[in-house]
Amino acid sequence: MITALIIDDEIEAREGLAFLLEQEVDFKVIGSCKDGIEAEKAIKDLTPDLVFLDVQMPGKNGFDVLETLSPAELPLVVFITAYDEYALEAFRVHALDYLQKPFTNQRFKECLNHVRLQFQPKSSRSFEGLRTFLQQIKERPEVEQRKEQLKIRSSGKIYFLDTNDIAWIEGFDYYIKVHTASRFYLVRESLIGMQEKLPPEFIRIHKSAIINKGFLHSMEPRSRGNYQVELKNGKQLVMSKHYKGNLDLF
Repeated sequence: MITALIIDDEIEAREGLAFLLEQEVDFKVIGSCKDGIEAEKAIKDLTPDLVFLDVQMPGKNGFDVLETLSPAELPLVVFITAYDEYALEAFRVHALDYLQKPFTNQRFKECLNHVRLQFQPKSSRSFEGLRTFLQQIKERPEVEQRKEQLKIRSSGKIYFLDTNDIAWIEGFDYYIKVHTASRFYLVRESLIGMQEKLPPEFIRIHKSAIINKGFLHSMEPRSRGNYQVELKNGKQLVMSKHYKGNLDLF
């Protein structure tokens, strides 16, 4: 029996993987985690044989989680990623396998067969390729380390947005507007909930606004400690004095 831990920040992905694994008689799901903090503890406490590990998670990502583990604690790893560049590189350096979102049932079956062929006791495994890959990721400039993708539901569809294309996010009582250069997406989500899914370059400037620092063009002091913020697309917003500490400029 191969014990598996599922690590993904999307509940649909966790539940979907668990359902698929439950159909396999030689795999047993022993837990799931929604972020890197939970994952680090669960791997150490549950000692799974295998982890399905999402690469792009807010805060501590999949690579960060693996960096905290000693060779004795490292399980077999199947990377889950929306970006081909990470998946292929991980595969080349002998990480066990990868699943690129969205994947088919056939691709999942192929992945499990690969796991079965490679499975062996921890004491006889070599993780040198994986650890070399993690070191290479760590040494890259931050801007090149990974791209981020945001999945949103809007107008009955699911969209996959490159976060580099998102200029700012506008918050209302029970929904938000995600603004790109060409359009906006209306999403049933709180601003706080959305910020938890975004990479660090997105900062809160007001109780009802988050901006992508990459779109920041200029700032001008206003009364009462506030600032007028202009984005590269010409959009003007207000930065409240309560949030100005979120920018490194102060």
